[in-house]
Amino acid sequence: MPAIARKVQRLGCRRLRLIVDGEVVYWALLVPSEAELEAHARFPGMPRWTLESWLRGLLERFEAGWPQARTVELLGVWPDRVEPVARAFPKAPEGYSSSEETLC
Repeated sequence: MPAIARKVQRLGCRRLRLIVDGEVVYWALLVPSEAELEAHARFPGMPRWTLESWLRGLLERFEAGWPQARTVELLGVWPDRVEPVARAFPKAPEGYSSSEETLC
């Protein structure tokens, strides 16, 4: 997860697309800025998030909705392009371990 968060920051993408087994399940999720994450934590009882913890929580919620997913792709979305950020294989075939790759 740290490598994915660093890549999202480095690319400066403000929207993410989530694809599960080749189907778009979230078209253009707005990525919070550092200032927005800090502002969230100022409300009483609200957790303090980093981009990494926000991404982890997001993907855990989607994992609950698609427990049999075999391939999950995260794409950065801009007005003029869509670029791969990461791909994960949570349900690898028998005999293989699950894996995650941060795409260039």
